[in-house]
Amino acid sequence: MIKIVYELLKDKLNIVKLTFTSGVNAASCEYEPKGEKQRCPLCGVLLNDNGVCPKCGYTKR
Repeated sequence: MIKIVYELLKDKLNIVKLTFTSGVNAASCEYEPKGEKQRCPLCGVLLNDNGVCPKCGYTKR
């Protein structure tokens, strides 16, 4: 299940560690970060292709 979730989200998120828990059972896996995503310093939302935050309007200069 961890591999499936990682494959689905690896392009959109910079996943470093996934952990699933269910009752007393747990599974965890760590990954190397790939690339770096540009985020708004004010609210943490991913900047669009033009360097503008879709939530607060911050513009990267």
